[in-house]
Amino acid sequence: MALTDLPHTEKPITSAVIVSKVFRRPLSGAILELAGLLEKYGIKTYIEQTTSVGFNLPQLQSVSRRQIKDLDLIVVLGGDGSMLGAARTLVDLGVPMLGVNRGHLGLLTDVSPANLEETIKRIVQGRYFKEERTILDMRVFREDDDGAGELVGQSLATNETVIHSGMMAHMMVFKVTINGSYMYTLRGDGMIVNTPTGSTAYSLSAGGPIIEPHLDVLALVPMFPQSLNCSPIIIPGKSEVRIDFLSSDDTPEWVNINCDGQVSVRADSKCSVLIRQHRMPLTLIHPEGYDYYSLLRQKLGWGKALV
Repeated sequence: MALTDLPHTEKPITSAVIVSKVFRRPLSGAILELAGLLEKYGIKTYIEQTTSVGFNLPQLQSVSRRQIKDLDLIVVLGGDGSMLGAARTLVDLGVPMLGVNRGHLGLLTDVSPANLEETIKRIVQGRYFKEERTILDMRVFREDDDGAGELVGQSLATNETVIHSGMMAHMMVFKVTINGSYMYTLRGDGMIVNTPTGSTAYSLSAGGPIIEPHLDVLALVPMFPQSLNCSPIIIPGKSEVRIDFLSSDDTPEWVNINCDGQVSVRADSKCSVLIRQHRMPLTLIHPEGYDYYSLLRQKLGWGKALV
């Protein structure tokens, strides 16, 4: 019997807000259906202001971001991309999130529309599990000759931060430091710093390991390194990663820093990138019966014949 099959009770949910970032017309009906289910089981239901405007749903009472912090649950309707966006912008409110899958992969939005009503019914009763996920805090600095630092850009990331030149097959030289200790200098196309949540995303495509989401670690995955002995490495979750750039002359090169494939910061090789855990983790809610390995088998095709 899986741990999530055992009897378990959390705080019953009495209020919720629906968030979606897709803005595709067919989803407006899904939002109304979801709101109807939540209200059917006694949950006071709202819609986030931007979602309300984007889908033109004035019939649902909207709430501001500040008001969301007083609610019990954020329900994200869409695909994993919608959850990534909601996590970055709403994580500091400290409100748990439930993902309802209306996209493709669905590793974060793991509630299927096929069993939505039963899931809502159980969650209202407090029959769910909470899980904390690491969020990255990425900052780009530029130091002048006097050592003063200027903040060039910053963003949170749920999956990963990708640092690259922005040009296909263009190598750069990265100097990697962990907690102030020099690790190595890498020549390659880029570097991925990812959370366990992001280990099944872009990092996986680059040859990184799959990491169980509850582990307090980060991973560094080189992208097409010139040296064959630069392997992915897993480091403690509380580590601070610093990446500097080396060049053969004083002419700065462009550097792109992407977070979750949704936020981009444009910098140059005179800058430094600092990455560490955000002070607030993302809290996800999973319904009873949630099984991470079963999810991987379904979504990644584990165990299926190749032909």
